[in-house]
Amino acid sequence: MTGVTLADGSTVPADLVVVGIGIVPSVGPLIAAGAAGGNGVDVDEFCRTTLENVYAVGDCAAHANTYADGAVIRLESVQNANDQATVAAKHICGEAVSYQAFPWFWSNQYDLKLQTAGLSIDHDETVLRGDPAERKFSVVYLKEGRVIALDCVNNTKDYVQGRKLIEARATPDPAALADPEIPLKDLL
Repeated sequence: MTGVTLADGSTVPADLVVVGIGIVPSVGPLIAAGAAGGNGVDVDEFCRTTLENVYAVGDCAAHANTYADGAVIRLESVQNANDQATVAAKHICGEAVSYQAFPWFWSNQYDLKLQTAGLSIDHDETVLRGDPAERKFSVVYLKEGRVIALDCVNNTKDYVQGRKLIEARATPDPAALADPEIPLKDLL
């Protein structure tokens, strides 16, 4: 890579380029067939589209998510696809179990274990636990004082305990949240 060529033909020199292409769900055939949707295909709590006997799961399925305060979102994670597939299969087999799975994600990137619990959509405050320079810390996301998500780096204990805060819709004191010496389970 030596640079980036712009639409006007000029080139901006660069030693490194990070390309974030995003993801666009390929739902054109479903929309053309009459399914409701836009940024994905709309599904109900059983992963049914608006087309009779047609289900959609995973990255393309736009659903009202409890952990996003009912907002319609697409959740791009392997676990979400697995959870939705289970809901759809059960519904097809006659068992009406609605999709209510807790959103979570993890990834190992070299010596970093990245873990996310909950959804940080529309957060209005963040609290840092720990020191990023030590490569072990967490960011807690709050919405109107309520814990809605955590991003944890090499901090599995916060990830596990923080999930309980999210599920309980806890509103702990931000100063206590910021103190890594206070276990999150003590803030329930």
